Amino acid sequence: MLLENLVERAPEGLEIVEVAIRDFPFFSQDDESDPPADVVAAKALIQTCDCVLLVSPEYDFGVPGFLKNAVDWLSRPFGDRTLVGRPMAVCGASTGYMGTIRGQLHWRQSWYFFKAPVFSEAELTVSFAAKAFDEERRLTSELYATNVDHFLTALNDWLVRGCTPPK
Repeated sequence: MLLENLVERAPEGLEIVEVAIRDFPFFSQDDESDPPADVVAAKALIQTCDCVLLVSPEYDFGVPGFLKNAVDWLSRPFGDRTLVGRPMAVCGASTGYMGTIRGQLHWRQSWYFFKAPVFSEAELTVSFAAKAFDEERRLTSELYATNVDHFLTALNDWLVRGCTPPK
């Protein structure tokens, strides 16, 4: 639901495109030389993007397996350039009171493997996600809406500057 709100609220000049990962099989290094068509299509789309925005829940103080599985597929075989050097931003929603702080730290740490800049000028974490969205899947709190807008504006500015810190 958070991704839907991000797409809807993106400022002019920032296009957020969802990459379909739901049907990726479990990653196995035995199969990496012949990736499924869904993985090939996702790689092609990501290679046209300026940034990877991970909209990630947090499970058991960490990253969700299905999203880690997707990153494993998208980065393989070793030497694949899809994620290498590709800027990354992360945000998320979780049912707990800490939101996705721990999971986001894990993503930030693991993204350094790709020798890529990681967006850090704004953070976005939605706590108590079960109550943060209404029946139409929209954010219920003006505070969260404001935080989403701030995050997206700062992300857009960062991308326009070429992923460099503000002066």
